Amino acid sequence: MTTAPARAPDNVLPELVDIMFTSLASVITVGVALAAAAWMSSALHDDDVLMAAGIAAVVVTLGRVLIAAAYRRARPGIRSSEQARRWERRYALGGFTFTALLGGLAAYVFLTDDASAQLLIATVLVAYPCGMIIRVAVRPMIARIQLVLTLALPIVACLINGDPEHLLMAVMLIAYLIIGFEMIAHLHMTILDRIVAHRELARKALHDDLTMLPNRALFRQRLQEECDRIRRYGQSFAVLYLDLDHFKAVNDTLGHAAGDELLRQIALRLRAAARSSDIVARLSGDEFALIQTPLTEQADACALAQRLVETVAAPVMIDGREIRVGVSVGITICQQPGDEPDALLQKADRELYAAKEAGRGRYSISQAATEPATV
Repeated sequence: MTTAPARAPDNVLPELVDIMFTSLASVITVGVALAAAAWMSSALHDDDVLMAAGIAAVVVTLGRVLIAAAYRRARPGIRSSEQARRWERRYALGGFTFTALLGGLAAYVFLTDDASAQLLIATVLVAYPCGMIIRVAVRPMIARIQLVLTLALPIVACLINGDPEHLLMAVMLIAYLIIGFEMIAHLHMTILDRIVAHRELARKALHDDLTMLPNRALFRQRLQEECDRIRRYGQSFAVLYLDLDHFKAVNDTLGHAAGDELLRQIALRLRAAARSSDIVARLSGDEFALIQTPLTEQADACALAQRLVETVAAPVMIDGREIRVGVSVGITICQQPGDEPDALLQKADRELYAAKEAGRGRYSISQAATEPATV
């Protein structure tokens, strides 16, 4: 039997929860169907229990609709796995309540001799797992609990009823339960594999294969986000443009394999020197860039640039050889709305060449800043 992972990776949880909440139309449809089946049976046989069940179906469905509507409003701000889990629990509460109601009503009807009511409720009983529960297979534990709540009591009721037709129905529902578990596991793994593969393709499109750092496209995207943020919140940031000094000599003397390993080592050093909130990218060749965000004061950008210069200057051991390169850094600071990503990169690039012309292995900061331009 196929088994699904007990728990999906946290980084895909928001996407899995989002898939569950795409079922609003199905929630309304099955809720209306259950209420209609209960009320129709109640009207034919003057059964207060069925009437109350119909009312309960409407109330529960309305609650599920309100939860889904609230999720849609909150969706843009859902980023962390913990936020996703809170919404998952709300979805599960609505689903469990509805399936318990459906299973209980079906069991009640199967213990009666009302063939028409049994036909109506059996239709909803079979349709719900086919539609709703399979959609929830992205979260297999929730789907399995809903399946059990839907079918367990009807199976028991059919066994208690005892006539051949109900015993056959009990056998069919048990088989349906087993097949449902298998289908949930299969669908969960299929959807999870698809999401992971899609994310891997997206990662490769936006990351450098050699260093695993963001590439130019992703860096520019993050830079645009910082420009948008400063317009909304006035949060300053710095852009640092880096170019390794004498890197070509490494390639020429030791070969491209050594050059690639050196770039990987330098990338690790740059990430270690930056804060977790900063964004480090490889733009091309031996060119790197960094967004320092948030920036409290200009001196922080200068301190980071100096730290990068010193970090890169430390020798690197490759194949038993000690290799030394340096780095030149150009800095520009965005303190007010107005600058666009390309303009900021151009400013930082100009300062980078100013640092190289001043002797390499140092940083240069935009003349628009108030502190000394070159160190």
